[in-house]
Amino acid sequence: MKKILRKLLVVTGVLTIIGIIGSVVLYFQYEKDLYVPSDSHVTDIMLRGGTLFDGIKTMPIPNPGILIRDGKISCISEHCEPRIDAIEIDATGNAIVPGLIDLHIHFMATTAENVDLSVPRLIWNTARFRPDVRRKLLEAGITTVRDVGGPQDAMLDLKRMLANAELAGPRMNVVGPIFTAPRSHPTRDGKDPNNSGIGGKMTFQSNDPASVRREVNRLAKRGVDGIKAVLHSTAADSEQPLPTLSRSTLNEIIQTAKENNLWTAVHVGPQGDTGIAAELGATTVEHGVRMGNLIDDETLRSLLENDVVYVPTLGREPLGHLNIPALFENGVAIGVGTDTNNAEMSFGESYHLELEHLVEAGLPPADVLIAATRNGARGIGSLDDLGTIEVGKYADLLIIQGEPWIEIKDLRKIKAVILDGRIVVENFENAD
Repeated sequence: MKKILRKLLVVTGVLTIIGIIGSVVLYFQYEKDLYVPSDSHVTDIMLRGGTLFDGIKTMPIPNPGILIRDGKISCISEHCEPRIDAIEIDATGNAIVPGLIDLHIHFMATTAENVDLSVPRLIWNTARFRPDVRRKLLEAGITTVRDVGGPQDAMLDLKRMLANAELAGPRMNVVGPIFTAPRSHPTRDGKDPNNSGIGGKMTFQSNDPASVRREVNRLAKRGVDGIKAVLHSTAADSEQPLPTLSRSTLNEIIQTAKENNLWTAVHVGPQGDTGIAAELGATTVEHGVRMGNLIDDETLRSLLENDVVYVPTLGREPLGHLNIPALFENGVAIGVGTDTNNAEMSFGESYHLELEHLVEAGLPPADVLIAATRNGARGIGSLDDLGTIEVGKYADLLIIQGEPWIEIKDLRKIKAVILDGRIVVENFENAD
């Protein structure tokens, strides 16, 4: 019996040592793959030559010179004075445009990147906050994203680590749980879509104004950037009726968000919902066209009067293009969002397809660039810091081979991506 016990103790000890060694190896491998140096901005970047599309106007100009210092645009002039150790970039023959903004993603969702992964690889990839996806977004020129629905605790952790430069990836805006009526979209028969519970819930189901006010205030203290709400009331031809938020509940969500300096993104169903969301002061409306319903004059006026950004997600709405001409002709701000969240979609690629869909729908390429940059910043309430190339704003910009204000597909020809004053993608040698 004593011999058996001794053997068990030896085996247990060996397994413990193996476990410790494995944990140490895993830890360092995790750190190696997950984290990036959080170095300060140690030198200037000076961009000379090329053509500047600043996002303020739809017409480009010759680049007079752009000086980046301490993560921001410090000077735009031929008289900028970089420090002696500045990185000099010659953009001659290329375009300089603001970093792109995707206003509608679901970062943790199943997409083409993870649909074929084995369970262990899927868990490992998710635990590291999908470094492949973060890289793909940057390589596509997307420097800011707005996640409008994911496990709330995990997304808040991801936002914090990106903001602290502990992770490499685009600037992240996040919501907490999606506000929706009980048993409405995106619940599954009233159950939260994140059935595992790992990383936090994805929905807050309530149609009570007092309850949603408390929840918005709680989320504001936790550090969310905005609030997502679902208003999908009237059934279209082939859609089943859904419970929806009452007007008073949605109004409470939007007004409480404003009191906390948060933006609101409202998922809308058939067209009447767009008008209600706009009238109540939503920052953005998502989708908008279901089953071919066309926007009416009253809704157009409401969108304009309330300065709402319309995010059509054409890649997810087969008939979404039908409203683009009317929106553009009436001066409604259009934003770019992909709603990337299924196995047929891929981060980065879906974004560039969305830009091309907007051109096909009748939006001039220069205005698509405005939608992808300046209007994107409006959609997250950050136009003072992002969306255009101006002195004092964060240095998020791209160097592009081509003229994307004439041919939107040229935005795929990325030679460099600068995020927050750091060069995060560089493809000068591989450009055509």
